[in-house]
This record gives sequence, C-alpha cells and structure tokens, in this order.
Amino acid sequence: MPSSPSAWKRISLFLNRLEEILLGSFLILMVLLGFLQILFRNVISVGLYWIDPLMRHMVLWLALLGASVATRENRHISIDLLSEKLGHKNRSYLQGGINFFAAAICLILVWPAIRFVQEEYEVGKILAFNIPIWASQSVIPLMLTVLGLRFLSKTWNAFTRRREFLSSEQSNTTRI
Repeated sequence: MPSSPSAWKRISLFLNRLEEILLGSFLILMVLLGFLQILFRNVISVGLYWIDPLMRHMVLWLALLGASVATRENRHISIDLLSEKLGHKNRSYLQGGINFFAAAICLILVWPAIRFVQEEYEVGKILAFNIPIWASQSVIPLMLTVLGLRFLSKTWNAFTRRREFLSSEQSNTTRI
C-alpha cells in the first residue's frame, strides 16, 4: 500500500501552491490595474486615485512572495566565490553557514516589522476599499518569518544531508 504524504508535507505543498497562486494573481491584477489607470488617464483625463497606492502595496506583496519562492527553489541571488575551491563537505558547511546567517537576519527583522505594523494599526490609515494599511503591511513580518524558517530548513539540510543538499543546490543554481 503506497504511503500517503505526511501532514506536514501536505501543509507545505498547500502553502507553496497558495504562495504561487497569490504571486500570479497579484501580478495579473497589477498589470490590469496599470492598464486601467493608463486608459482612464489617456481617454477621459482622470486617474483613479486609489490605484497607485494599491499598486505600491501589491509590489510589496510581490517582492516578498517572490523572495520566498526564490528561496524555496534556491533561485535567489547569491555570490559564489569559494564553493568551487572547497570540497563537498566544506561546501555544505559553508552553504549551511550562509543560510544560517540569512535566517538570522530575517528572523531578527521580524520584531521591528511587527512594531512597524502595530504603529500603522494605531495610526489607522486606509489604503483603498476600506482596507487598513496595516493589513496590507502585515505581509512584512509574516514573510520575513517564512523566509527565516526556509533558510533555517536549508541550514539543517546542509548540515545533516550534505550529499542530497549539494546536488539539489547545484541543480537549481545558475552560475554567472
């Protein structure tokens, strides 16, 4: 009898799919809103005041969701000067250290991001369609946490499953 994926694996797959759907939806919506804004400005010489701030917040969501997907797929920007000169064992330790550093930075930034969102909540500004600005900006601490956890997972894999980790890292990396 084939084994079914664990609950954690199913949740992870669901969240990965949700991330991709949100990323695609925001991108399509931004293109449509940009087209609508251009159409309104050029045809009837009136811009829709709510489109520009909404699109700025959508760029924030796109950037953070894109960073998360890039981290998950190991397609984020990296500068590789040493790994070619190191053996497999040391290369995985180096990559694990780099991932740990990236995780630490992301997780350290979560608290200031939470405070930023709290301050926006207290101010009470509205973005558009009665959406509070803090609700849109809450993606910052959320995605910093996700990024930090993804980097921690990569750190763990680099130190515990070196061979698998290195082969998966190299298969997804484009070297410049």
